[in-house]
Amino acid sequence: MFEDCFLCSTERSVTEERIIESLIEHIDEIVVIFDENGIIRKMNSICDEILPFTRAEVTGKDIYQLMDSGEVSEPIIIKMLEARKKVYKNIIYPTGKMIAYTAIPLFDSDDNIKGGVLTGRDISRIAKLDRIKRYNENEAPDADEIQEAREYVSISREMKKVKKMILRAARSDSSIFITGETGVGKEVVARYIHNNSSRREKPFIAVNCGAIPAELIESELFGYEEGAFSGARKRGKEGIIELVDGGTLFLDEIGELPYEMQKKLLRVIQENEVTRVGGVKPKKIDVRYVSATNITSEELRNPKKFRQDLYFRLSVIPIGVPPLRSRKDDIVPMCNHFLEIFNEKYQRNIRITKKVGDILTENPWYGNVRELKNLVERLVVLSSNDLVGEDQLQILMDLDSGMHENIGATSICDVNLHDFEEVSRPSVVINGDMTLDEAVRHVEQKMIKEAVDKHGSIQKAARALGIDPSTIHRKIKSGQIEI
Repeated sequence: MFEDCFLCSTERSVTEERIIESLIEHIDEIVVIFDENGIIRKMNSICDEILPFTRAEVTGKDIYQLMDSGEVSEPIIIKMLEARKKVYKNIIYPTGKMIAYTAIPLFDSDDNIKGGVLTGRDISRIAKLDRIKRYNENEAPDADEIQEAREYVSISREMKKVKKMILRAARSDSSIFITGETGVGKEVVARYIHNNSSRREKPFIAVNCGAIPAELIESELFGYEEGAFSGARKRGKEGIIELVDGGTLFLDEIGELPYEMQKKLLRVIQENEVTRVGGVKPKKIDVRYVSATNITSEELRNPKKFRQDLYFRLSVIPIGVPPLRSRKDDIVPMCNHFLEIFNEKYQRNIRITKKVGDILTENPWYGNVRELKNLVERLVVLSSNDLVGEDQLQILMDLDSGMHENIGATSICDVNLHDFEEVSRPSVVINGDMTLDEAVRHVEQKMIKEAVDKHGSIQKAARALGIDPSTIHRKIKSGQIEI
């Protein structure tokens, strides 16, 4: 759009010059006009707001001079003049601003280059949102879970009390500490709090403190500066706490946070500022902390395992989520809620009989809401009839323990687990379709998944299995296991 406006600008009348100045002043992007020698002729006022130097400091100087003095570090204008074509470049300044530049060459009628126009758009917020999105790809819930957070099922008296407390807590800015067994929906509660708070339009990031290796968690939470350690990215990296600024940080499995990191996190919470690894300048932050754990209050109050000063900082408002078996009135409504979600997802119309509802109500649900949700999805995906009865329910529930023979199976081979009594014995169906290696991987996957579900963290599961936590982390990262 600038080619016709700025070509041969030195020959334009005073009126035309004023039109150009007025035009660039009304553009909400950086605009820099320069001649064929790379001398900056005009800049609009937005440059003073975004760039680390002012118009007065650089107007009239050539780009080569500015490069030599260090005022400009990226030779985008020089590259454009040499290439005689559009050049694109994203530049991050020490202020943290990220600008997307486009350098456009201008030619006269004889195809001689007469200068050009540099435009720049501040994409700092877009880049930050993209980093939040990429970080959350493995942590954020799918659409089904988001819907659960909006419509948290609370029919029972127990959950009505919890929901009432949740809504009161959401209206405050206090730190919240959620406790409950694995699978009760602590993250759903955290999202429900965020979605009903004044921060609902800001980021929500969930961090599983037990899933990040101890040697990485500091740089993940706080970020790092360039050269902070071997392998660090050029220009450094924002940490999770910077990314969630203004929003809510959910620290799941907070009890698994390394003891030394607890001290550092406490300082961040107390001072409302974070310093990147390898950095010296702290950055002010505004973050609401919601934490969760499935460990007992006795363990949390053990000063050798968890810093008491951090615990009291995080637990201004404690919320205990009861297990599903103690709120039986919620089971059938929750089942119907999940049926609605998965029927829509898989284009089915699955329903359950009253007797099935009674069976579900009396089930102990040691895996809590997560176990119920998995079963309902299984019903929707595998049921041959729209109306699920007792027999079909029992078959589908038996799949959990691996005790139901698949069609065509000739036998079931249980794996002998001598020292692993806390996790149910997996079974492998021998039907000619699975090699020994595949069978071993199948058993390994099942054992690890069950151990994590039962113990609530990778560290505890690894201890129960007698393996190193890094083994589980590696298998999750490589896609061999889905937790």
